[in-house]
Amino acid sequence: MNNKPILAHMKNHFNRQPISLHVPGHHYNTIGRLDKLDYCYDVTEIEGMDDYHHPETIIKDSEYQLSRHESYISKFLVGGTTSGIVSSILGIFNHRQLAGYPIAVMRNAHKSIINAIQVASVNAYILPTKVSNITHEYSSIDLLKIDETILKNIHVAVLTYPNYYGETYNIEEIINFFRERNIITIIDEAHGAHFDITPQFPESSLQFGADVVIQSYHKTLPAFTMSSVIHIKEDNKYKDAILRMLSILQSSSPSYLLMLGLEHAQYFYKTYEDKVFFYQRAQLIEKLKEKNLDVSVVDDPLKLVISSENDTGFQLSKRLCEHGIYTELSNEKFVLLVLPLWHNGDRYPFDDLLKRVDSIQLPHSEFVSSNGDLLLKNTEHGFIDIEYAHQDTIWRSLRHCEGYRAAEPIVPYPPGIPYVLQGEVITDVIITSLMQYIEDGGKIHGVYNHAIRVYE
Repeated sequence: MNNKPILAHMKNHFNRQPISLHVPGHHYNTIGRLDKLDYCYDVTEIEGMDDYHHPETIIKDSEYQLSRHESYISKFLVGGTTSGIVSSILGIFNHRQLAGYPIAVMRNAHKSIINAIQVASVNAYILPTKVSNITHEYSSIDLLKIDETILKNIHVAVLTYPNYYGETYNIEEIINFFRERNIITIIDEAHGAHFDITPQFPESSLQFGADVVIQSYHKTLPAFTMSSVIHIKEDNKYKDAILRMLSILQSSSPSYLLMLGLEHAQYFYKTYEDKVFFYQRAQLIEKLKEKNLDVSVVDDPLKLVISSENDTGFQLSKRLCEHGIYTELSNEKFVLLVLPLWHNGDRYPFDDLLKRVDSIQLPHSEFVSSNGDLLLKNTEHGFIDIEYAHQDTIWRSLRHCEGYRAAEPIVPYPPGIPYVLQGEVITDVIITSLMQYIEDGGKIHGVYNHAIRVYE
């Protein structure tokens, strides 16, 4: 057994000279020059430094520069966007006045939101969610199908914007809809840390008065993994409770390197020019189309969805990997690319990327693909009832679970969005879809050796 298996595997990976079309946003340290941060800067709260949990000097000044809108305070997150989401939900529901009230979430809520709901022991109203015509993934809320009677008991709504695939919606309309009903909005803007970076990119929900916005800087900006930022509206009555929960849930010894990376990414954000990016993006799209790949453009220019007539997304992803091109995710139909924020002076091997794409050999038209249907999406509203959490559970073969309720979320990963929520009934359609997804090469959290945990 290798004594350093992670290091050995990393060396093997980089010996292939891989090209990144996936997160994190520094793309193998070719964007933004994170290598300028020396490892010796990994210090702690020694004399002359500052304390993350009680910032008074350099950390306080650096966090002040994170602000993107005068109405918000902003803070480093060294536990990723997950820590910001969980702290926001627990901080708010820690108040006695909200005891017993449910929370509203979208169907494409990341598993961190679902986990926070379980820890907070609150019921959840699952908002009716529309499906995109491009990606066939959850995209926006269907306001016409919302049950207004249920909303009368809702005080907090958690919204996902954009979705994992870079698709946006009229977030201003949605925020105003909830504000008119005195409902606080928490925005999981994990994939929109670069929004507003130039006028060519979508607008952030910060422009429309959301109460809390959490962004994964590491996903699209040159910051280290686990590095995120939370923006809290100054007049949010739960501001102090959220900040207190952040201090409880995050490490008592936050990494200075992570904070330096966030400071570095913020400077990159403020000084970025997009001319090189859009020029090279157009070149890449043209090259992909020359290979007879279908290229779908979404709202976020940083995301591209590509597919092949004769390949599943899983198969296409493997073909790209064979040429050292690593992508963000794949499914039954397509592959998602996360482009770098190319810029003057970057070290990204763009010319090599074009050459590798050009060398890919795709199957001939007579090739019969096993390309199946995408996982069928449930767009109706629903509920997560915490009472189910107190029932006994058993493991059952996936083939024999029809009629049972899922005892934990069943989550294709990536993207980390539950396909079946805890407490939802397993149907024959769900079983068939999951088995096909696994057979095609998909990975699913909550399914172990073709079995899932259900309530007795």
